[in-house]
Amino acid sequence: MQSLWKKAVFCALILTSCLPVSAMNTTGKQPQEDPQNPVPFAAAVKKDGKWGVINDRAEVVIPMQYDKAAITLAPDNLQTRELSAASPSRWNLIEVQQGKKRGFYSREGQVIVPVSYTSRSAWMEDTVVVQTASNRNALYYINGTELAPAEYSYISPASDGMAAMKKDGKYGFLSISGNTILPQYEEVQSFADGLAPVKEHGKWGVIDKAGRTVVPSIYQETGPAYAEGLLAVKKDNRWGFIDKSGKEIIAPSYKKVQLAFQNGMAAVQDNQNLWGFVDSKGVQVIAPQYKAVYTPFSEGLAGVSTVDGKGYIHPDGRLAFMADYAQLFPFHDGIAEYRTGKITPSGYYASPSVSIGIGIGIGIGIGHGHHRHHPYYPFDWWPGIGIGWPYYPWGIYEPQLSVEMHRGYIDNTGRVIVSAANNHVFPMTETGSLVLNDNRFGYVNRKGEIIAHLVYRELIPNQTAGLLLAKNEDKKWGALSLTDGTEIIPFQYSELSATHSPSIVYKQNGRYGLMTNKGLHLTAAVYDSIADSDSGLFPAEKDGQWLYLSTSGKEVIHLPDSITDARPFVQNAAAVKENGKWGLINHSGQWIASPEFDDIQILPSHGE
Repeated sequence: MQSLWKKAVFCALILTSCLPVSAMNTTGKQPQEDPQNPVPFAAAVKKDGKWGVINDRAEVVIPMQYDKAAITLAPDNLQTRELSAASPSRWNLIEVQQGKKRGFYSREGQVIVPVSYTSRSAWMEDTVVVQTASNRNALYYINGTELAPAEYSYISPASDGMAAMKKDGKYGFLSISGNTILPQYEEVQSFADGLAPVKEHGKWGVIDKAGRTVVPSIYQETGPAYAEGLLAVKKDNRWGFIDKSGKEIIAPSYKKVQLAFQNGMAAVQDNQNLWGFVDSKGVQVIAPQYKAVYTPFSEGLAGVSTVDGKGYIHPDGRLAFMADYAQLFPFHDGIAEYRTGKITPSGYYASPSVSIGIGIGIGIGIGHGHHRHHPYYPFDWWPGIGIGWPYYPWGIYEPQLSVEMHRGYIDNTGRVIVSAANNHVFPMTETGSLVLNDNRFGYVNRKGEIIAHLVYRELIPNQTAGLLLAKNEDKKWGALSLTDGTEIIPFQYSELSATHSPSIVYKQNGRYGLMTNKGLHLTAAVYDSIADSDSGLFPAEKDGQWLYLSTSGKEVIHLPDSITDARPFVQNAAAVKENGKWGLINHSGQWIASPEFDDIQILPSHGE
């Protein structure tokens, strides 16, 4: 059970290799390399116990003196999250570690951040916050410019070109353009739309990027930032909204409010603790009548709690359908997640948390539900998620903690697409969801149609090939159509592994071969191994000799007998091993870097 679970999670969620050579991507598009500004080739190389980096001319561009060198040195389980949100320019950076300290180089060997920090934020708006061993924080730009030296007790990742900072007990802002708003405020929120809430003399107001006062400090509290041109404010213990000039568009008259407008509407609570909705002009479009609001309006539906239970409503307040589940989620592309299970009795947050950032650290979660008015500390390698209001889970009332929760999905009519009654439902992809129940896997598409029944020991969706690779009760592998579940490849193989191309690696009688995604054999099963590659060339071993196969199954590169290992091509180069040492070859099989290294890792140039 445990091994199956780990394999399913690894393949369906992390979406990298599974078994010897399978791979897939169902999480959406990764950042791609800019053809106008290609990222230079770089390979991390290890020699005499130390790592450095060479270019495609085998020149050392980063000295061979580090304990580690990679695109990111975040923990393995966080690297995918960090890089999936990275800008194209981020891929030009290489992180190194020496002892307990880390730093960044460019692929050309320029020092971007000196080896000086012990923890950092993610790169946001091409800036990074780093923290030294003395708990001082600095801010760097992606070209190596030090925007702020390591003299601040706090710096937030950048938002709208500005990073909040703290020095000598006061808050100010650092600008990517080099401007500084001197630390003079008691607390601050994040910039958005060129404005940021700040607190001075015990009250909150708003400033612009030049530090000029736009809204005087007259409010008890504010929301985390402007959203859709409005900012939540609290005065005389009542909440409302102001515009960018400070005009009260919605007079402070509500007990509580959703702290950020979304899709032109915000939830508000009256003195009877009932919730309704107002629009951005201050018109009460839905009178307060709900016990709670669980989601903003998304695709014309919002999750609420009525006197009869939970459900979704239309923008005019009409009930769309009941959905009496433990947790409700917003709709995306006609489908919403729901969850069942037990909720701890510790209660609910009084109001939503709002994420303003993507961070390795505690994001920049800001929200009155946490009673904070400055960004959370951005370190310790914890992933923040997403820019936007509000960060999911959203809700006027959100469970603080839940146990034994089970995921399911409904469509915009309330019909259950995938039932939460299963042992585990994996996150929905563009084609459907993998389901695990009673130690067997199945697959359901976005219409709720069963593509594969819950009868398979293993099941691996592969978008590229359009297949579900499946292991049946007899422990034989075959493949089903990812579209309608028809059998495409018969169940007669001891292994099937997907690749980055539509080709499939199969194993029969103890040997490997290559087939099309329709099951047509491109090669006989004569290879000792075949490894995946997204370059169109697969490293393979045959009777002790290493070679490369094309996607058509043709043997295109034969390596000398002295080669004892070979890895996939990346950016027109591949690492191969000769006499116990690694080197680099080109597509002609010629040496780019002679075999003199203990290890080589070619660094990816984009989200590969």
